[in-house]
Amino acid sequence: MKHLQLIILLLFCCWANGQTNDQVFYSSFRPQGWNIHISKDNGQSFNPFTKNSSLDYDAKISPDGKWVVFTSERLGKPHLFIKHIEGDTLPRLLVKSNSMQDQIDFSPDGNWIAFVSSHEGNAEIYKLPFKPFDTLSVDNAINLTHNSAGDFRPRFSHDGQSIAFSSDRSHDIKPHKFLVFAMQRTGEIYTMSSNGENVKRLTNSEGWDGSPNWSEDDSKIIFYSNKSESNGKPDLYQIDVDGENENIITPEGLNGAMSPLVINNERILLTNRDIKKNRFRILEINPITKTIDSSLSKSITMDMMNVYYHKSGIIVYHGGKELKETEGNKGDFFGDVLVKNHPASDRIENKDIALFGIRRSFASPPVPNDTKIVYSYNPARGFGDFVTPFLYPIILLPVLALIWFIVGIVRSIKKSREIKFWKHLIFSVLSVLLITIILILLYNWVGMFVLPMSTVKLYIGLILLVVLIALILMYKIYKKQKSANKPMASLYKLYTMMFLGYAIGLLYITLFVSSFLSSTTTFYMVDYNTNEVEKLFDFKADKDFNPQSSRIIDTKFTPDGSALQFSAGSFRGNPKAQGAVYTYHLKNETLEKITPLNANYGFADFSADNNTMVYRSGASGNMDIYIKENGTITNLTNSEAKENFPVISPDGNKIVYCSDSHGKNVKDIVKTMDIFLIERQDDDSWSAPQQMTSYSGQEGHPHFSPDGKWIIYSTEEFGINDEQPIVQSFIFAPQMYGEIVAIRISDRKKVRLTHNKWEDGAPLWISKQQL
Repeated sequence: MKHLQLIILLLFCCWANGQTNDQVFYSSFRPQGWNIHISKDNGQSFNPFTKNSSLDYDAKISPDGKWVVFTSERLGKPHLFIKHIEGDTLPRLLVKSNSMQDQIDFSPDGNWIAFVSSHEGNAEIYKLPFKPFDTLSVDNAINLTHNSAGDFRPRFSHDGQSIAFSSDRSHDIKPHKFLVFAMQRTGEIYTMSSNGENVKRLTNSEGWDGSPNWSEDDSKIIFYSNKSESNGKPDLYQIDVDGENENIITPEGLNGAMSPLVINNERILLTNRDIKKNRFRILEINPITKTIDSSLSKSITMDMMNVYYHKSGIIVYHGGKELKETEGNKGDFFGDVLVKNHPASDRIENKDIALFGIRRSFASPPVPNDTKIVYSYNPARGFGDFVTPFLYPIILLPVLALIWFIVGIVRSIKKSREIKFWKHLIFSVLSVLLITIILILLYNWVGMFVLPMSTVKLYIGLILLVVLIALILMYKIYKKQKSANKPMASLYKLYTMMFLGYAIGLLYITLFVSSFLSSTTTFYMVDYNTNEVEKLFDFKADKDFNPQSSRIIDTKFTPDGSALQFSAGSFRGNPKAQGAVYTYHLKNETLEKITPLNANYGFADFSADNNTMVYRSGASGNMDIYIKENGTITNLTNSEAKENFPVISPDGNKIVYCSDSHGKNVKDIVKTMDIFLIERQDDDSWSAPQQMTSYSGQEGHPHFSPDGKWIIYSTEEFGINDEQPIVQSFIFAPQMYGEIVAIRISDRKKVRLTHNKWEDGAPLWISKQQL
């Protein structure tokens, strides 16, 4: 009996040691609600083929028409699953791995599958024998591409001798047109032998060429392309296999064409966005007659994407119903706040980790000792949403300017014998020009340059002073001209009236400009298991805070869980732009601003005892990292580089941050960021920065592990795992550096935690004891 008790005790200890101790919460830009749908009657009717809450997508039918292989995220990472077309059997894992598998294609004889995997780091094309009754291992797969860039969407030729694919290997990354920190890529079409040899590039584009298909006789490649950065609407093209004779094949007026499937020379299926119904649909085009057939998706009310057709009349696609905004996930991605089938599990050394993907743009921190997270919501989606009724009287100024313009023209005709026409014309032009300049300046100061409201008032006040001086001058000239009974008196009277109207308008703007715009952000708590929501508090920025700067970023709880800390301001704005760190004390429900507002303050973090705070600030004119300890504030970096995202270890002895000091200069527009570490010395000084990462792309959002031995962060190091236009068609992922990685401080060992094609970022590593 004692032996039995000892065995039970040992088993319990082993079980307890294997339990998940730590949790990682991170933002995820992935969609929701996709399943595979099938038709066995040539598209006359469709039925669900998979019914899992996770994402199922990119399905292909085996050449013998018996099997469907597709990508599923039901185990956390995207894996290849297989299901027999007949019967109602459950899908089974086809390829076993700890990485991502996606974008499968079959060889024509059905003996091989090609697919994309992150097995060796970045997205490569692999090949495995197709054995539908076995569970295959990615360790046995043949890497066909062996390239440090991303390779995507393999497609076998009809003779099985070649594979076409897309790749971003030929272009450097480039900044996004509007979000310059966001790295964008360019894809081209390539072919290679089915053993990975004889790689040949076919296209040369400044946009993205992707999803290649072979013509019936294997002489041409059909693909989609948006051709340039400025043209966001892709069309279908074809090109000879020797790279010659490229031409467009989609008819005019088709609003986008992606994911082509060539059935024969006269039938091509494609994915198209129906603008009127705001959904994706499957269309069929005849590239010879340029006709379009929409009958395949006519009766379907859901999104239809990436169709595949078998000669037996079986058709599969992936898609789902349109998602709605929910109370549990307002103002961001539609649908649930927690990624389905999460938490996923992973392991770092001997520690199990639970991964919680939160479907929001920034991390939503977990509530201590609860199954809830906190997120912020602001209903204002653009500049116009900030406008209040106080702004509407300003419309009278351009109306008056127009009236004065017309009056000037009319009087120039009536008074042409007394006053030269051009003198009235100058008045008409000035009446419109002056108000145009004033309104442009007001828009720039408030909307574009995002100046503090006190500064805007000062600038408008200076203009008002100039207008008042002009008003007095015009009035004196008018009185003098009138006393001399000169004809020009009537013109100077108009000038006096004009400047008086502008003076009244500018005085109104000076007094009420702070009331023109309004922005209130509400913080909510949502239970990620039940989706129940409760309101925490409303946040309205300081009176001098330009509402355009009041976006909430970097929300987290203080280490003791007593307060919610967040930043309001510009993510990567000018160092002197407004920004501040706030703390909301949960017990007494009070809000405290803990940094000034006269520079771009933000991204604060505290040591476990709450005595030491680090933050970034533009107070020096550069984005530097500061520490506040024992009432003393110290600039730790004091450099011309741009630094951001500082965090401090629980014991307060290590600080990690991001800097572009050694970053790659991308087209003289932006420099990429690396992660740096500084440590407290024996004399309480801080060490010189140590560079922790050195990848030439973007890295950011570091966070310490609860024991302070690891750093978790998001990185672009592994590139992207699918064609960029396909991913961004569903959800715009601005950063495109979206894998979560942990690095051990002592020896720089890295452990990659996420493998998928969605943007994952802003991770928070929490000990279960902290919850």
